[in-house]
Amino acid sequence: MDIDRFSSEEEYVAQMETGALLNPRVDSTFKALFTQPTKESRDALHSFLEAATERKIRTFALTANDAPSGFGGQRGVSYDIMCEFDDGLSADIEMQAFNQEYDYGKRAEYQVARLETTYLRKGDDWGRAPTVYQVSVLDFNYGNEVEFGNSPVSRYAMRTKNGRELANLLNIIFIELPKTKNLEESLETNSALENWAIFLKEADNPQKRDVINRLTKKEVGLMQAQKSLSSISADRDLWIAQYRQEIADRDRRSGLNAAINKGLAQGIEQGIKQSKYDTARQMLSDNVPVSQIAKWTGLSVSEIEGLDK
Repeated sequence: MDIDRFSSEEEYVAQMETGALLNPRVDSTFKALFTQPTKESRDALHSFLEAATERKIRTFALTANDAPSGFGGQRGVSYDIMCEFDDGLSADIEMQAFNQEYDYGKRAEYQVARLETTYLRKGDDWGRAPTVYQVSVLDFNYGNEVEFGNSPVSRYAMRTKNGRELANLLNIIFIELPKTKNLEESLETNSALENWAIFLKEADNPQKRDVINRLTKKEVGLMQAQKSLSSISADRDLWIAQYRQEIADRDRRSGLNAAINKGLAQGIEQGIKQSKYDTARQMLSDNVPVSQIAKWTGLSVSEIEGLDK
């Protein structure tokens, strides 16, 4: 949604009166979608967990975390969704709408390792170490399609070079939403998680209602997710949260772009200066007078004399 279309927070929030849907790629909305105390929300999370882990899950429970189903208005809170299911298995699910230009691979490995160490206590043996999942929904491409392929779903685990697994305890799943563009014509053959990726990418897009309707008719979990999204889209606080988060994300992008542009300008300036130094050194070696070098390069006499030392 283009925030430039709206002149104020109030105008943005007024969309809820038109039946517009919240953007599930905004982390506060993403978490609210799955953590409401309703059957629709619980069924949606159950379906998503099964699709992400490729397991049939009998029971699951949300674990303590910041900013649960309601919105408290704080920007410093975590919006991860923490779950435990079946025999002590656990998952951390997060939405990342903005590529903050750090290594998400390293970040995900750290997150899944930290999740693993949370569950062992003093006196436990290694048999109690649970299988854990770090599920990251990314609204940007983690890697280019040539190197990483064009599927939105990537699964990582610890293996030897010839593919032999270790204990298969640490599992990382990346879901890259921009890579869903080629999957809308293959809803019947897509994996469950690929169809979830399409839903998360397009659920709030009025131009994709036909695709979303086909998805929700095909899969009960997605139908429940659509109901949950429709329900929370009547929550004024969540519209306010979404507006403020989009403003904050834009500020971060603007700051990053400004830093990049400043760095480029400094690099160009340094390169030009270095070129002048190289030219001056060559002219000195050719016994060109310092005054003449200064005139041609724009360097000061002291700068040129310093090069000859």
